[in-house]
Amino acid sequence: MKKIYKLALKIILISLVNLNLTWAGNKNEVSIGIAVGNGIMENVKGMHTPVVNNPGTNIKGLVLDDDSLNAIYSISIDYNKYLNDYLYLNSSAAFERYYTTDTSITFDGGSNSSFPDIHFRGLDLQLGPNYRFNKISNFTPYLGLNASTFLGFQSDTNYGLSSGEYGVGGPETFVKCFGVTPNLGFFINSGTFKGFGLSIKNLILECDNDHNRSMTEGYEADFNIVQYKLDYRISF
Repeated sequence: MKKIYKLALKIILISLVNLNLTWAGNKNEVSIGIAVGNGIMENVKGMHTPVVNNPGTNIKGLVLDDDSLNAIYSISIDYNKYLNDYLYLNSSAAFERYYTTDTSITFDGGSNSSFPDIHFRGLDLQLGPNYRFNKISNFTPYLGLNASTFLGFQSDTNYGLSSGEYGVGGPETFVKCFGVTPNLGFFINSGTFKGFGLSIKNLILECDNDHNRSMTEGYEADFNIVQYKLDYRISF
């Protein structure tokens, strides 16, 4: 986890060092976008009570038999600060919702149990450089690498020991993730559809989440999500 934190910090520092605060008329951009996507939740581990073939209360790893983590939607607003003809500084804020499927989990040692779906919702904040390639006809391709954080909540945390049903309802608890997001795409720079664009981005996040169900002291997990975004941008 420390490696990805260091990489994210380097991206932020490099971006800020290269930030040019001079006014660039009609070269800065604001865009709005909507995205969907899919991915996985993996490397889940946390403090847990004894299970079959894994006695003791200790940190246990588990695998979701269906580890899908799907994006219901992501609604974003981006600001692209002009630095030079090829380089922009991208900052982005997006409200996003993800969910796991209704599946089962397998603990270290082989014990297996059911695992109802979890819904995540929160704010994805990003900052990083964005490189523009030469125009190809009326298309402008670009490539970027952002430092990212996802801050939000997870649902259906009920353990079910004292009341209710396991994995149904319960208080929402906090989700905190940090990582990097490589992205690439293009936008149309002239003509009827000027300003519209398509992009693909890969959120690579390491998360430290509050308690959920039998992991009463919280858990760690990795999110890896690919999103496909349609956006529209204006220059000013």
